[in-house]
Amino acid sequence: MKTKVYLAGLIQGSVIDKCIAWRKKIVDHYTNWKDTGKPYEDLIFLDPCNGESQVSDDGLSSNLPKKVILDKDYNAIKKCDLFIGNMDSFGVERPLIGTTMEIAFAYSFHKPIILITNNRVYQEHPFMSQMVSWYFNDVDEMLNAKAINQFYKAWHNAQY
Repeated sequence: MKTKVYLAGLIQGSVIDKCIAWRKKIVDHYTNWKDTGKPYEDLIFLDPCNGESQVSDDGLSSNLPKKVILDKDYNAIKKCDLFIGNMDSFGVERPLIGTTMEIAFAYSFHKPIILITNNRVYQEHPFMSQMVSWYFNDVDEMLNAKAINQFYKAWHNAQY
């Protein structure tokens, strides 16, 4: 059985390399499973960024109509098994409205939520703190904790 993991976070043209990099780091980690050179085939990553670079510098427009962006992300979250959100703004001032909405979608669909942030507001806000299953300060901390593995093993009774 495949486990689908949604990767939410900032998508903005002025920092698109950083928006893509943290997602790629997670996917690459599971592409070279346990340094075998083989992918961990039971994980599917749903990436709303999907390597796109046709996003405006301010992140408010792209080559896709806005309604299409909402519809595709909403439905991907509905289908995912695990939601990972990264609240890093990479130094831009734009609030993470889309990511926050996606967290609310995930919560309404009863998806476990992993949140990557060292921002006290996201960690302690009454709403956010009750929706999030597990917090990490950065991607490396999450990968080292084997957070995705923990959820996968719970769902599939995997022994590894």
